[in-house]
Amino acid sequence: MRRLSVTTGDYYNSVAKTQIMLSPSKITAWLECEHYLTLKLKDEAQNRKKGDKTTKITKELASGIVEPPEDFADMLRKKGDLHEQLCLKDYQAKYPGSVFEVPERNEAEYESFSLWIDRIGNPMEGSYSVIFQMPFIHDGIRGVADFLVQTEYEDGQTVYEPVDSKLSRTGAKQGHLLQLLFYAEAIEAKTGILPRQVHVLLGSGETESFNVRNYWWYWKRLKGQVKKAMDPNTAKETDPVKCSHCGFCEFHYTHCRPQWEREDSLVFLSGARKAHRDSLAEVGIETITSLASLTSADIDTLNSTFPPSLEEDFSIAKANWSAKSGKEFRSVLADWHSQGMIIPEIEDDQLFKLWRQARLQSIAEHANKVHAYFFGQEEMEEKALDREGWKKDQCILYLPEMSDHDIYLDFEGHPFWSIEEGLIFLFGFIEKEDGEWKYVAYWAHDKAEEKRQAGAIIDYFFEKFQKYPQMRIYHYNHTERSLLADITQEADSMSSILAILGSAFQNSPPELERLERLEDQGVFVDLLAVARNSMQTGFRSFSLKEMEKLAGFFRGQDRNLPSTGFQDDDPSESGSIERGAGAVFEYELYSNAELYGIPKDEKRLGRIARYNRDDVVATRDLHEWLLKERKRQDKLPNETLTPSIDHEGYDLSETQIERERLQAIIIDEIKERRNAL
Repeated sequence: MRRLSVTTGDYYNSVAKTQIMLSPSKITAWLECEHYLTLKLKDEAQNRKKGDKTTKITKELASGIVEPPEDFADMLRKKGDLHEQLCLKDYQAKYPGSVFEVPERNEAEYESFSLWIDRIGNPMEGSYSVIFQMPFIHDGIRGVADFLVQTEYEDGQTVYEPVDSKLSRTGAKQGHLLQLLFYAEAIEAKTGILPRQVHVLLGSGETESFNVRNYWWYWKRLKGQVKKAMDPNTAKETDPVKCSHCGFCEFHYTHCRPQWEREDSLVFLSGARKAHRDSLAEVGIETITSLASLTSADIDTLNSTFPPSLEEDFSIAKANWSAKSGKEFRSVLADWHSQGMIIPEIEDDQLFKLWRQARLQSIAEHANKVHAYFFGQEEMEEKALDREGWKKDQCILYLPEMSDHDIYLDFEGHPFWSIEEGLIFLFGFIEKEDGEWKYVAYWAHDKAEEKRQAGAIIDYFFEKFQKYPQMRIYHYNHTERSLLADITQEADSMSSILAILGSAFQNSPPELERLERLEDQGVFVDLLAVARNSMQTGFRSFSLKEMEKLAGFFRGQDRNLPSTGFQDDDPSESGSIERGAGAVFEYELYSNAELYGIPKDEKRLGRIARYNRDDVVATRDLHEWLLKERKRQDKLPNETLTPSIDHEGYDLSETQIERERLQAIIIDEIKERRNAL
């Protein structure tokens, strides 16, 4: 299969005259994705006169009012700039009259970066305690250091040490350190003295420092590698590869994702990890369609027969694909045949599951039908042996029947409500009252109120469980239960939503004890885990926004939904909110309306409430659908089973023992790396 690849050197040659420079942030992104650098260089070559938002935002902050963010990504940029400005004010208070603010680059006159540096000279030759926004060009790399802080060493040497402000609260990231090491090298080039330490001002208010010599070799090696990647004589072709940077990348939706769509990439195969995709690609199976086209005649482990309805729809999918492409369906295996029809190095059970998933997604793509394939009872019971504690009942076999006392729960939170901490601003759930479903919202607009509302909701759940022991609290993903634990222990409440902060227990209030009792009694039921452990579908993921369609829930439809309590509560209107990030964005504009110079619009809360209400109703509908499917499937029991797993008497298989050994090694390595940083 021929891919659309881009050579870094092609763009380097075509725009060499414009002197495209590296920046520390580009190097950081390149660590995660080589293709990013290729796309970034091309983008800058085509947009040399594009304005710099940072200059504009800095001016706004000085006036006390900031232009409202355009979207979630812009909101994060502005939060970063706000943090930087707060750090600047702290330095100005600490060193009155001795903080030099570098004059801004003259964007209106298209002043180049190098001319800007020539104009400002070298402020480090002065006696300033702090220099703000110092630009550097050194060894083919350019960047702007947030702060340079004058430091005197015990031997009498005086040097400026670079300091960057970052929103991260748990500690500096690899990329943060690399940026600072570049600034340290640039400072040495200008002053002849290498700073001994570099520093990160975290969003938590803490400062993290690093000894330069401990990481110097790493910076030198990495800089050489990225320069080689830019060299037109050594540059290699790059392809988009799914990685941790995708969620933050400006090119994900404009370049990489469209290319994956065109190529029918395995990136979209639900349940496939990178190791699986690599193993398949190594033998010439690079698309979902090619994996789906395999049969037991190709690989004898693929010998299971689908239910008749799936077999029929797969035949339709094959015919539709052939009609659209003008090719025989089996032609997609040409690369696999040419490479010797080698069986991928994937365990038989896992390969079979991926093949089945590929067929389900092919049916959805080419026959426009989404099927749900449920595992058999024996398979689910075997998988339950790998899980511990309350996790062992996370499948459809043990899913409780609905009761009139059940609760369906969802939270909405803002990870950067303030620079220092996040906020769970809405605890929403539905329950029955006098036979009718009612939506209940606990709002919290500051940290004290968040803690009170979390305590109140736990007390309410506990008291209701005491009265109705059959009551269960259903949610989609473990986030809700984890967040309640975080809040009642006075840790940052956003840690479980975005994995920004770790939990740090400080005390054990009564609410936490009640929460633990509810958990021990199996009151919380994670329907995401139940679905994942019970079935495969034709969707690309187990997102609630996809799974709810199986239950017949479609957002925006005029249906009998419980009221949110807001005026103009149109059940079919959810505003601009389509994902959780949209709820965060709406709440940002509401809670920080004064900062942005806009009215505090209560309609924003109404839109958030409707979005939250839709989530909990969809969770309820999915629960009901799962129960109906359990009764409908001949291979499944038509009632709720009770887990009967004796972990003490169960011998782990060799595979499970090896898995646990590898997990322990990985955890130890992660701890060592964190300690090193």
